[in-house]
Amino acid sequence: MGEVLQDYERPPVRPTFITVLCILTFIGSGWGVISETTRYFTADSQAAAFSKVKEKANSDLQKNKKQNGDTKFAVKVVNSINASPEDIKKGAISNIAGSLLCLAGAIMMWRLKRTGFYLYLAGILVSIISPFVIFGSGNFVAIISSLFIGFVGLIFVILYGVNLKYMK
Repeated sequence: MGEVLQDYERPPVRPTFITVLCILTFIGSGWGVISETTRYFTADSQAAAFSKVKEKANSDLQKNKKQNGDTKFAVKVVNSINASPEDIKKGAISNIAGSLLCLAGAIMMWRLKRTGFYLYLAGILVSIISPFVIFGSGNFVAIISSLFIGFVGLIFVILYGVNLKYMK
């Protein structure tokens, strides 16, 4: 006779919503690792291109004879952006670390392990805080990237958090 599975022997069934969230996290975190690795290895050329764009923007803003509030804000934003190759590499490494933490957390949540949620949360926090540490709190790029990561990360943290009851 075949074996009869008892209730306590059945593996837990992963809810579809957790499956979808994990797949989205696999895609996003995987893309983050790949793109940030590319950014790390092309930091010199990116910094040079960024420097040219910054010079062009400054010269265009200086040509503008009227210095109204919008122009002054634009000058302040352009001058606040600092992208040296070293800073770009530091940013790439911190984003790789954040993406890997999120990816590891998603893999654990895929297996319905509650610890993965906290690992995912740590990855989001690393990704939010590191631009300020690397580029400074007055850097426009750091503010925008942290706001975007924070917004998307908060949505995913809430959605994962609602499903913590299914994880051990």
